[in-house]
Formats: sequence, structure tokens, C-alpha cells
Amino acid sequence: MRYAKGTLAVSASRDIPLLLQVRNSKFITHQQLFEMMQLAASEYSRGSFNWRIQRLLESNYISTCDGHFGCGARVYRITRPGLLQLEKHGHFAAVLNSGTQHLPHICQGYHALELMAVHIALARGNVLVSWQSDVETASSNTVSATPLEKDYDAVVGVWNNDKIARFALEYERTLKSARQYEKIRHALEAETKLGCILYLTAGEEIALHLARELSGIPKRLAFVTCPAFRAGLLDTMVMTDTRNGEIPFRHLLRGIF
Repeated sequence: MRYAKGTLAVSASRDIPLLLQVRNSKFITHQQLFEMMQLAASEYSRGSFNWRIQRLLESNYISTCDGHFGCGARVYRITRPGLLQLEKHGHFAAVLNSGTQHLPHICQGYHALELMAVHIALARGNVLVSWQSDVETASSNTVSATPLEKDYDAVVGVWNNDKIARFALEYERTLKSARQYEKIRHALEAETKLGCILYLTAGEEIALHLARELSGIPKRLAFVTCPAFRAGLLDTMVMTDTRNGEIPFRHLLRGIF
């Protein structure tokens, strides 16, 4: 079929997975997006991938972010025309759609890129079963009759030896106020659908502070730096509070203390 010059025919099998990944990630580097398409068996050729990205950029379905993120690569985000294309193909997100007043702000970029690095590490480690991003989690909570108590940064399913385990993932780059942590404490105490919550942090000081702020919650809470978790995955030694020693995260998932 011949298409009019200057137009783009969106491929449901090749373009839509790319747009979905950009939307659900909020921000993603060129390399991260290529790796995600490889892991999803949606793309294998770097040349084909680069050509497809260029088409989506020229059609304004995705855009390149201004500024530097220190990652040595272009960073992409979804646009309103891109969201319209996703909705046309049946992919609507309650919290991020073509009618959303404000699209994700650039200040969320570092947070999103680090979460994507964790996502890729789990996938490359052959332990990832499922990953529900914060866009997907918040959208589900918006329309669900029985929502989770919090819009987590991700809800993750992993293979823990021969069993599937599910946990909430939170990433803390900076510290919050005592009032904010009190609100988080109430939400975690009320959570009944997820028994394990992993807090990844930008540094050890933040991990220690979180362990103090959230101590005593009757949940399996774990705290560790993001680089340590990306390196060790389920075998990472995590802190559960400030009084006891560290344990492997996979033991916490199984309820072994």
C-alpha cells in the first residue's frame, strides 16, 4: 500500500510498543528504550530501531528532552499526539492521556531513568515476571473498586527460585518531611494486597533515615541503595530496620527472617 508523502502509518506491532514504553516510563534514554524492545522481542536491529525512532520524532509522537541527564544519551518522553495514537489503538491510561492537563515534568527525569535501570537489570537477570509502572499503577488505582493504598513507583513480579513473588517498589532520591512520612506510614499500614515493600535509595544515609521513619510497620519492609540492588538483585543484602542485621532480599520475599 502506498501512503501520501509526509504521512506516517503507525504499526501496531512495532510503533505502538515503543510509544507504550515511552509513556509508561515517563522518561527513557535511547539506549534503555532499545534494550527494552530487545527484551520484549519487538526489535533486534539497531538500524531499524533508530529509523523507527526518527519517524516517531519527526511525527511528534515522542520528543527529545532538553537539558543534560549525565547519561550520554538522548532522553525521550511522550507527546499529546503520541498519547492520541495510543488511545486510537486501545491503550488508555487514566492518569496520563491526551486530555491530561500537565504531562510529566522534566524534574521527574532522573527518578524515571533510575527506575528504568532497575527494570532492565531485573529483566537481564532473568528473574522479572511483570513490571507495573507508576503510570499503570496509578491508573489502575483510579478506576479500581479495590485500589492499592498507594500509587507505588512500580509493582513488580519476580521469580524467587521456583515461585513467583510480588512486591511494591519505591525509589527515594531525596528526603521528605516528617508529615509526608507519617502519611506514607498510614498508607503502608493499611495496605492489604502487598505484603512486601522494597525502598531503593540514592544513598545509604537516605536508606537509614527511611528505616527509622518507617520502623514498626507490620509489613516486610526493606531498604537498600539502588546501585547495590541493581548489582545483587534478589540476593542483595537489605536492611529491614536499624536494630537487626541485613538479610538477602529473596529471604524477605519468602517471609524468612
